[in-house]
Amino acid sequence: MPLYSYLLAALAFSLLVIIHELGHFLVARAFGMRARVFSIGFGPAVFQWRPRGSETTVQVAALPILAYVNIAGMNPLEPCDPNDRGSYQNASLLARFFTIAGGPLANYLAATVIIFAVLAIAGIQRPVVGQVVAGAPAAVAGMLPGDVVLRVGPAAPSDFDELAQAINASRGQPVTLRVRRGGAEVSLRAVAHEDPTDHRFRIGIRQAPVAAAEHISLGASARNALLAPARLTIEQVEGLVRMVRGKDKLQVMGPVGIVVETARVARHGWRYGADALAIISVALFFLNLLPVPALDGGRLVFLLYEVVMRRRPNARFETTVTAIFFTLLLGLGAIVVVRDVASLAMRS
Repeated sequence: MPLYSYLLAALAFSLLVIIHELGHFLVARAFGMRARVFSIGFGPAVFQWRPRGSETTVQVAALPILAYVNIAGMNPLEPCDPNDRGSYQNASLLARFFTIAGGPLANYLAATVIIFAVLAIAGIQRPVVGQVVAGAPAAVAGMLPGDVVLRVGPAAPSDFDELAQAINASRGQPVTLRVRRGGAEVSLRAVAHEDPTDHRFRIGIRQAPVAAAEHISLGASARNALLAPARLTIEQVEGLVRMVRGKDKLQVMGPVGIVVETARVARHGWRYGADALAIISVALFFLNLLPVPALDGGRLVFLLYEVVMRRRPNARFETTVTAIFFTLLLGLGAIVVVRDVASLAMRS
């Protein structure tokens, strides 16, 4: 795969992180908090700029990937003048809540915008039948290779996974499938059979390598874009629950793995790359809201403690717990990066 594919994927992933930090920054500024630095990348600054009348230094660092924002008073142990209105520590509970939530919400909004742009330009995708198993329920119903599946009962699947989920949801009851064949629409009726190996209901079809595109109105694009991030979030929550219960294999992918996978998917076309970025942006929204110290969700837990107990948590305890989990996350991240690099080297 060309090197520029990986570079573009890395820049795209970094952009999502920049958007995340920009969410924190914009909300903090909206509530009058002082942001000292907004940095694109880590390490020594190679370029710095402070807009006239602004207290924020914008910089590009030596390693220009990812980003961070330094907001005054974010460290609970940081000395703070009680009259300093620009400090996070002196802001209202509501202001602090939205400042922390602003990063994940920015990623959620970014996913919505990406999905809307894809739908408005390229339309919605529909699964295409690539192969029909002889004697299977689909063959009995009259389904043919090349059929574009528009509906499975009340559901309108946009990919083969959604198609499979809708078939499985029938639990062996007769289901009506609406397909486009040539220039006409055809209704078929099939009864899915249960697969004894995994107890899922299937009708015996395999997907074609390329889905079909169906242009839709801007209104429909907006409606789909507003609902899609919520659906993706639910899917990620369900996936995490399955991994915790041991029903699915534990899968952890670091920045290297994300970049490689995004570049691989984007080879099939810009739409696939954009869809991957939307999924990653939703993942950043969801994962950052997990109630783990050192993540945004952990900070929100401390704010919830303040609401319930009507006092702030001990500053030293909060800082210590956050530092411990931050170190653990860094260690886990390092292990995942080494594993992803080794896997990439083996594939090369």
